[in-house]
Amino acid sequence: MIHALLVDLDGTLARTTEANWLSYGAALREVGVEITREHFLDSVQGRNWREFLPELLRAANNTAEPAAVAQRKVELYRETLAEVPINLPLVKLLEDAHERFHLKTALVTSASKANVLELLRVQNLHRLFDVIVTGDDVAEHKPSPACYRLAAQQLGVQPDQCLVYEDAEVGVAAAEAFGALVIRIIF
Repeated sequence: MIHALLVDLDGTLARTTEANWLSYGAALREVGVEITREHFLDSVQGRNWREFLPELLRAANNTAEPAAVAQRKVELYRETLAEVPINLPLVKLLEDAHERFHLKTALVTSASKANVLELLRVQNLHRLFDVIVTGDDVAEHKPSPACYRLAAQQLGVQPDQCLVYEDAEVGVAAAEAFGALVIRIIF
């Protein structure tokens, strides 16, 4: 029996790819690093900044501080959040899960807490979730199941009581390793 819905953010609940690309691209250009959209989509999108910014800056022989670039990205990202497309059918499902079926819900993402909370605030989506787990809350990011374990623990449910909505291979792998039923969404 399903007692909780666990939902990924980027590419599942919201289409943040363009906002992330524009924000990271601009933040990196400010420190003298160019990245193509294709490179971003292939190797950066869906990963936490702690995983890719240090290697990206090293590869460009750039001594900029990864945390400073990530912080600048957050500032630039905030300017785009009102325009981020939201998966409205999934929003309706989450609303019904709460109101009609009394299911618990969690947002589970590798994105930074600052970005997540700001997007939820701007789009008025925070109301949909009992628990929010971000990349800042776990030491290991997707495909590690750590984020899903933490969400389930906070919700008080077991993996086999969870239904996960994911879009990316790393997220699906994390959810499967966690032991939940997974529905893959392409938004």
